[in-house]
Amino acid sequence: MKKVLLFSAVAVLINGCVPVPDDSQAQRSGQQYRDTIIVNSEPGFSLSKNQTVCSHPLLEEALRNPQRSDVQAYDKIHVALEQKFTSLGINYQTTANQDCDYWMAFALPTSQKLSDEQLMTLFGVSPGLADDGNDQFQRATLMMSLYTAQSNYQMWQVSLQAFAEVEEDEMGRRKIALKPEGVDYAINRVFTYLEIKDSE
Repeated sequence: MKKVLLFSAVAVLINGCVPVPDDSQAQRSGQQYRDTIIVNSEPGFSLSKNQTVCSHPLLEEALRNPQRSDVQAYDKIHVALEQKFTSLGINYQTTANQDCDYWMAFALPTSQKLSDEQLMTLFGVSPGLADDGNDQFQRATLMMSLYTAQSNYQMWQVSLQAFAEVEEDEMGRRKIALKPEGVDYAINRVFTYLEIKDSE
């Protein structure tokens, strides 16, 4: 049976911790200073250093689809995930082959792209922050799963949902304004719940 953990934190944003809100921040709803994270794991699951994680050969293209994810944000998170795995001693490959121990799939859907019901259908879980934000912030979700290579059995899944600052592109479309500190926050928050052991 898989182990499921639910966590909630106050006073954090996907674009960085904000220890002392300024006047404009103080006027915003307290709901925007929360995140929720759900971890679903096979008992005792961990990665070992020098193991190889590869992009999921069956899911990556579908999850990067602009109908489901903010593609610009997706690409930034993908680079950050690769760098994080490497910094922890895990080999990361963008192309799956026989060397892979695990396949990784992730998505970065926004509330404008996928509803809670659709998240449940696609991923089997939705963190479920209580509202969709406002003109300055929107709900954003990072979902990441690790599967055994070849057999494609899900061993570990994390779902982080928080409020991300938004901006408009040159066409006037809203998009997530991912800042480096926000990417670091999201990645570090997710990897807090992934155990990595020294190789034997």
